[in-house]
Amino acid sequence: MWQELNEFLAGGRSVYLFIAVTGSVVLALQFILSMTGLHADVDADPSGIDFDVNTHDVSDVAGLNFFSLKAIIAFITFFGWGGFFYGHLGIGGLGIAIVSGLVMMVLTAFLVSLMLKLQQSGNITAEALVGRHGTVYLTIPAERAPGGLVTVNLPGCTRQISARADVEFKTGSIVTIAEDLGDGTFLVKSN
Repeated sequence: MWQELNEFLAGGRSVYLFIAVTGSVVLALQFILSMTGLHADVDADPSGIDFDVNTHDVSDVAGLNFFSLKAIIAFITFFGWGGFFYGHLGIGGLGIAIVSGLVMMVLTAFLVSLMLKLQQSGNITAEALVGRHGTVYLTIPAERAPGGLVTVNLPGCTRQISARADVEFKTGSIVTIAEDLGDGTFLVKSN
């Protein structure tokens, strides 16, 4: 029985070639679409659980998404090529093909994870503003009345925020952002 299975697998070079060429074409299309910004990736995890890309590091194997479309296509492609070149070995060739596919699947998941870490949202959190200094752009009325605006200088950008204060601050005054009042409004105090 093992001999027959071994001979059957050794004769499957054309099947491996078909898998390899099909996978290579899809992989090339994915690459082209990614370079043009038209790419899409699908989470093949049936539970629908997303991993937090901000917490990945080299030791965080649980954060790698092995079942993304890119990783699956990498597995199929390199399984096909591994089988095409080593399929004549029968069961050993099938093992080499599977290992080749799994290695590329892991490498692809790891590289995609590293690339996702490079993304930045550009959003400024309220916590990042508290404690910073700003310049009053529109006079801030006393007794926390609405209507004041403060310009805050941040690394690489400036933001205008709604501000309230216990005392009045005229345009051009330097203030410190003391507290987040919610809804994008901040309490400011004198510098």
